[in-house]
Parts: sequence; C-alpha cells; structure tokens
Amino acid sequence: MKLGWQRTLGAFAIILSGLPVSADTLTDAMRLAYETNPTLILNRAALRATDESVALARSGRRPSITLQASANSANNNTNFAGIATETYSASLNASLNLFDGGRSRDAVEAAKTSVLAVRASLRNIEQSVMLSAAQAFLTVRRDQQIVSLARNNVDVLKQQLQAAEDRLAVGAATRTDVAQTRARLAAAQAVLAANRGALAISAESYIAVVGTAPVNLAYPPRLPELPGSLASAEEIALRTHPLMEAAHLNEKVAAIDLRRARNARLPSLSANANIGYSETFRSGVRLRDGGSSSAGLTLTQPIYTGGALSASIRQAGAQLERRMGETANTRAQMRQQVSVAWYQLQIARASIAATRLQIEASQYAFEGITEEANLGARTILDTLNAKQEVLSAQNSLISAMHDERIAAYSLLSAMGLLTPDNLDLGIELYDPSENFNRVQNAPIRTFEAGKILDNIADRWQ
Repeated sequence: MKLGWQRTLGAFAIILSGLPVSADTLTDAMRLAYETNPTLILNRAALRATDESVALARSGRRPSITLQASANSANNNTNFAGIATETYSASLNASLNLFDGGRSRDAVEAAKTSVLAVRASLRNIEQSVMLSAAQAFLTVRRDQQIVSLARNNVDVLKQQLQAAEDRLAVGAATRTDVAQTRARLAAAQAVLAANRGALAISAESYIAVVGTAPVNLAYPPRLPELPGSLASAEEIALRTHPLMEAAHLNEKVAAIDLRRARNARLPSLSANANIGYSETFRSGVRLRDGGSSSAGLTLTQPIYTGGALSASIRQAGAQLERRMGETANTRAQMRQQVSVAWYQLQIARASIAATRLQIEASQYAFEGITEEANLGARTILDTLNAKQEVLSAQNSLISAMHDERIAAYSLLSAMGLLTPDNLDLGIELYDPSENFNRVQNAPIRTFEAGKILDNIADRWQ
C-alpha cells in the first residue's frame, strides 16, 4: 500500500508525457514571433519614419535652391484692334541659413535623440512580444497536460464503471454504487470537454502571437538565471529597462526643445541669391529681353509676435516638466512590475513544493482507501473522492509549474532582459541603424517606389 516519493513523481511524469517526443521548442516560438509578429513589423516601420526626422532637421542647415518659371499673356483692345502681349520669365533662387541662434543645430540633436528614444521603445515592444510568445507557449503546454490528465481520468472512470456493473451483476455492489460511478464519469467527461475548449482557445492565442499553430511543443528549457534578491532585480530594471532609457531620452528631447524655444528670440541671418531672365513679345515682335542677378543678406530680429514666443517657451517648459514626471512614473512602474513578478515567482515556488507533498499524501490515501474498499470498509464514493483529490493535486502542480515559468519570464521582462539580444535566438536580428545610416544625411536620391510597394505586398500577402 505504501507508495514512495520517487514512485509518485515517476507515475505523474508518465501521465504528463502523453505528448509526442518530437516537438517545437520555446526558442522556436520566440524566433517565429520575432520574425512574423505584426506588432513588431508596424513598429519597425514607425522607427524608419522617425529616422527621416533627422534628415528633415539637417535639411534646415543646407542651401535651398528653387527654379521658378512663368508665362503670361495679355490682350488689350484699342480702337477695336487687339494687341497681344506675352511675357516669359525664369529665375533661379538660392538661400542659406547662416545663423539662427542654434535652433537648426538643436533641431538635429533633438531628432537624433528622438530616434534613440523610439529605438528603446522598440526594444521594449520586442521583449513584450517575446514574453507573449513565452506565455502562449507555456499556456498551451499547460492546457495540453491538463487535457491529458482529464482524458486519463475519464478512461479510469470508465474502467471503474465497468467494474461496478460487473460487481452489481454478482451482487457485490449496489445500484447506488453504479449510479455514483456513472455520475462521476459524466462529470469527468464534462471537465474534459471544457479543458479541450480551453486548449483550443490557448492555441488561438499562440497563433496570434507566433504566427503558426502549435503542433508538438517540447518541454520548456530550464529556467533562466535570476537575481538572488528583489533589490538586485529592481536595480537591474532601473539601469537597463528600455522604457527607462526611453523616458530619459524623451526628457532630453524636451530640454532641447525648451532651448530651441528660448533661442527663437535671437536674430537670424540668411544669404540669398537670384539669377533671372525674361522676354516680352507684342503681336509676335520681341519688345525687350534681359537677365538679372542679385545677392544679399537678410537679418531678422523678432520684436513682437503677439505673445507667440512667450507662449512657446512656456509650452516647452511644461512639456519638459511632463517628461520629467513621466520618467518618475516609469521608475515607479518598473519597481512595481519587478516586485509583482518577484512575489508571483515566490508564490509559485511555494505552491509547487506544497502541491508535491499534496500529491504524495493524496496518492497514499487513495491507495489505502482503495484497499479498504476492497475489504468492504470503504464505499465506492470514498474511492471516487480520493481519486478526485489526486487529480486535483496533479492539476494544481501543472498550474503551479506553469505559473513559476510565467513569473520567471515576467521578471526578466520587468528587468529589461527579455530582449532578442539576451535570448540568443540564433537568427539575424533587425538592425535599426541600417536604415538610419542610409537616410540620416538626407540623400537626394529617393528609394524606388515600386520596390517599396513590392516589399509591402510580399510582407502582407
């Protein structure tokens, strides 16, 4: 009757091994999510759009050259005789900002800093997708194991119902015993149907994140190495989390914008040059033609703008205050997320230890009650209840092990360490600097529109 600890866990492992050995791994799921998740695709495109802000800012420090051409025709009626006059002109205009109080320089710096902030936000989105992939993977595996347990329970109850009916036929059991077993079997079949529905739902969540249906999911890898204390985890989060980096960078952008608003009160100096040519014809006869050229400097000093400059300075100051508040708020949120994940991990580990003891004790009790029922000292209902306690404990252990892994990956995410770089997915990672280096200097050449549309069609077909 006595069942040892190793035998209990061995039997439990056999029950949980109902899945095929050949399986997709958690790393595979994360890799697919990184390559195909729509959230990452759209945020990478948003980052590429932000890269162009640097090129736009740099264009303000470069010459501007425009070509203008015009053609005018006028018809004057004098003494009922129409006289047509035609004028054609063209001019080439150039201007260059020589001094603007540092505003154009600050605009470039602010744009570069904004790009870095969006990159940090993208890294946070990447690790959020990695966490979603891990949660989807682990939830499907948990639900698969629970379905396996429920299916096994239904099979066992079918055997018990057959045994009860056989014993009823020889007078060793009552109709009540058979009815109780049949009721318990019906309840187990209902639970199995519910568990299968939960598995189907979790599989759909997996598809939404990873992009493919879960087929054969392998046992998850060993838990990653985690800090030994809550204080250490919080210190890592405040130092390395992408959202903290993005908050500091956005605060820096706001400080630059405040400086730009103040410098708008300073004078600006620009150089201008113009080359033009025009011809005038009357009734087809050229009257005059000639060219012109000019060059000069323009000094502009704001004196009164209706309060717009003062308002923009106050607005920039309020924006900086807002960004500083967001940094403080992000810091508090990081601490909270780390603490929640840390305590969830501790709860799950304590639950695992207690549930393993519960499994051993309930299995021991079930075997004893079964032997006592065979001797007539216990009823069929006692046996069914004891078996149900074993099943409940096994389900609790599956859920606790699932919760432990979810909490571990959530803790990594809260610390800012669940990034593709740290996960070593074994694939080529998206390099945000590639597009930035291509466009930051505002090249004149534009990208082929057809090629861009083809890439978009290939990606979203």
